[in-house]
Amino acid sequence: MKSLVSRLRSVTDPLGVRLALVFAIALLPLMIVSIVRSQSVVNEAVARSQTALVGETLRAVREEVVIIERAKAVAQALSKSVPYLLEDPALCSQVMRSKLEDTAFSFTGFYDTTGHYPCSSAPEPFSIDMNPKLAAQIADPKPVVLVNEDAPGSGASVISATFPVFSDSDVLIGFSSVTVPHRRLRQFIPDEAGATFLTLDASGTLLTAPGPLEEAEPLLPRLQPGENIAGKAPSFRAVGRDGTERLYALAPVVDGELYALSTWPLDAEITRGFYLKNPAFFPVLMWLASLAVAWFAASLFVTRHVVNLRGAIQGFAATRKISPTSGFRTAPSELRDVASSFAVMTDKIIHDEAQIEDALRQKDILLREVHHRVKNNLQLIASIMSMQMRQSRSKEVQQIMQGLHDRVNSLATIHRNLYQTSGQADISMDEHLDAIVRQVVRMAARRDTPIDLKTDFAGIRLNPDQAVPLSLFVTEGLTNALKYIGAAKHQEMLLHVSLEELDGDIAEVTIVNSIASEAPEPVTWASSGLGSELMEAFAEQLSGRFSAEPASNQFKVHLTFPIEPLTAKP
Repeated sequence: MKSLVSRLRSVTDPLGVRLALVFAIALLPLMIVSIVRSQSVVNEAVARSQTALVGETLRAVREEVVIIERAKAVAQALSKSVPYLLEDPALCSQVMRSKLEDTAFSFTGFYDTTGHYPCSSAPEPFSIDMNPKLAAQIADPKPVVLVNEDAPGSGASVISATFPVFSDSDVLIGFSSVTVPHRRLRQFIPDEAGATFLTLDASGTLLTAPGPLEEAEPLLPRLQPGENIAGKAPSFRAVGRDGTERLYALAPVVDGELYALSTWPLDAEITRGFYLKNPAFFPVLMWLASLAVAWFAASLFVTRHVVNLRGAIQGFAATRKISPTSGFRTAPSELRDVASSFAVMTDKIIHDEAQIEDALRQKDILLREVHHRVKNNLQLIASIMSMQMRQSRSKEVQQIMQGLHDRVNSLATIHRNLYQTSGQADISMDEHLDAIVRQVVRMAARRDTPIDLKTDFAGIRLNPDQAVPLSLFVTEGLTNALKYIGAAKHQEMLLHVSLEELDGDIAEVTIVNSIASEAPEPVTWASSGLGSELMEAFAEQLSGRFSAEPASNQFKVHLTFPIEPLTAKP
């Protein structure tokens, strides 16, 4: 989770990205409003299509309803005259045929309660089998309009207007019938391209279509089990059996029996224009264009100047190079003020740094001069002491003067190294101690007895407050070691000096010298002479632990102390 947050933060850190995100959020409501408005335009177009489709459907069936009403009127009139015409079958058939002249009717006739047609517009009498519709008519004789998908004789789908016929004694003797063929119904809606006109019965069975019924079947809406087409609204949207979402308009031709259905693909209106087909395209395009313009403006007036200013600051921090401010001439006034302030600041910084460098240079020169003069004075004192030793006749005085002479020379060596490293806040102890050890050994060693000198100094850097007492400690330790150094017969004298860095910023100094096996062991330095007192004092200045003890023909001086940070002690 943290890594994801850090990655997102690294992506959104640049100013340009943040400005782009702010602009995108600011313009997002406008894009949403535009999309909603565009969708409402599409909905309005669909609503107009539905209204137009319903209107065309009603106009298409209006003529057919008039024809059916006429058929019902003719059937009613025949029901009054048929009882008398049956006495003369030829006259009855002639009357029936006369009702077809100049009409849209395809058949007129009378059939009795057994299904026999003794009188009709057909050339000969004929009969039909008893069927549920006929049985229902006999059981409840009343005027009805029926849909017969397989009319006798023609085998075509027809609409029959029937009227019961009673005798003078009000006994049901049959029914008069006038039929209208479905082919008379209009097949297309001419004013609306792409719409198809169908007729269905109440169960949703397709009766007529512009072409073969098999090709029109996929255009019908998908109905749920038990759902009836008669229960649908006059206008509705549904998915056709071909999987296409379509608009439908439903108008009853014969209520409960015959319905006219117009259908139109839903995208027929929408596909007329690219905008209607893709209502979200232009709002998104406008949003992207606005975002691009806003980003370009931010880059032109803000971002590029901020990037240039960042480059100038980074370049100054890396190389102290001052970049010209002429590139900010076209920047807004606030950024021009920032660039101008930065130029003034860089000039002041360079001027102040030059003054500081000059002051440090003068301080370094003075410090070198101080160390140089101290070194010269100490060497002068050492020379005077050497002259005084040569004039003294007392051996004890000469030994004392020799010890003081060695200490003064060690101090002179320390100041010489400080003079050579002036200008630095610390001293590299490996080079410093190596110079002190070799000088002390060179001055104190006897020429007739060679010494095997081994040194091992870690490259520890100490501030002068620790370097000086450590140098004096090593000088005193070497002086005492050379005083008592010895070796067995036919063996070389050994002197080992080391400085190591231990864990926890701890330094360890070790001085080991060999001693003759037959010579008396020196007393413990903790209770002897000026040298041991000086070494204890130097160890205390270093806040260290000092020990000295003999071990197997050797004498070992050991000091551990903490390494302080490279700053001078107060």
